[in-house]
Amino acid sequence: MKTLISVVVPTYKEAENIPVLVEAVDRVMKEAGLDYEIIIIDDDSRDGIEESVASLRERNFPVSIKIRYGQRGLSSAVIEGLRLARGNVFVVMDADLSHPPEKIPELVRPILEGQAEFVVGSRFVKGGSVENFNLYRRLVALVARLLARPFIKIKDPGAGFFAFDSRILTAESFEKLNPVGFKIGLELIVKLDPKNVIEVPINFRPRFYGKSKLTPREQLLYLIHLKRLLHYKYRSIHQLLFFALIGATGMVVDMTTVFITYGQWRIDFRIARAIGFVVALTWNFFLNRLLTFPDSRTKNVFVQYRRFFLVSCLGGLFNWFIAVYLYSNYAFFHRNYLLSVFLGIAGGFLINFFGSRNFVFGK
Repeated sequence: MKTLISVVVPTYKEAENIPVLVEAVDRVMKEAGLDYEIIIIDDDSRDGIEESVASLRERNFPVSIKIRYGQRGLSSAVIEGLRLARGNVFVVMDADLSHPPEKIPELVRPILEGQAEFVVGSRFVKGGSVENFNLYRRLVALVARLLARPFIKIKDPGAGFFAFDSRILTAESFEKLNPVGFKIGLELIVKLDPKNVIEVPINFRPRFYGKSKLTPREQLLYLIHLKRLLHYKYRSIHQLLFFALIGATGMVVDMTTVFITYGQWRIDFRIARAIGFVVALTWNFFLNRLLTFPDSRTKNVFVQYRRFFLVSCLGGLFNWFIAVYLYSNYAFFHRNYLLSVFLGIAGGFLINFFGSRNFVFGK
């Protein structure tokens, strides 16, 4: 079967760059003897990109464009382009010429030769570089790489220039993809789990036209993306960690509620304490439903809340019983009463966690 390379390019306000990119890709692919197609997915830029692509097609460049209306986002645009791609090898790159087109043959060759299923154009391996990165950009890149280490063991996990074997992206694989932000390469490596990932050094250049789209919002989306990947790859750790963090915030909510109801409004302490418990429990329930067990949000919220209330009461009772039992029956804990309190909290936490995971929200 004839080899075809599909180059997917997500765009927004990149009309000036497209002719330069297409001509550069065409020159490189012809020199390498590779057949190719370029698929542009544009988020309704309205900057003349359709006319630019039409002009390129009149000159017999194999480029097509799809305009997305009412949607925005690099990662989802790439996924849309991958659905349309017909090649044996898929290449993803930016439109701004920061990714060197001349490196495409070097990216696809290991895949065509069966040496790898996924190849990354890396800025941070030997021979790779970045031009005009100030100290802030370098620090952001370093932190992003460190945060991604639990998921993939490559030097440039945030790379947006990569190629992979089209056979590893099956219909079932598309259903797994749920990226947010810019890091679609990270998403694909984690979800597709390619057998061999290698990195090819590239020189990451300043964009040709336009301005950078790296904003604080995109940095926040990166953290949200890592949270999703943590839930996908290390589900039990993700659930335990977020359950504990939310429990800690619930303690603050509990004490704040008691301070307001008893300290400010002078409600009877016993009633204020009960109000604090219910408010904190409700806080914990909705945050856990949203963040710790997001797959459970299609289930009946009232049934879940009732079950969460029962589990929390059981955990609280277990907490009290452990602390009181240890304090009452062992001299060591009589002297070290705070340790008995801690063990009671730990026991109650485990009851709450496993009860929530298995009884309230479901596995």
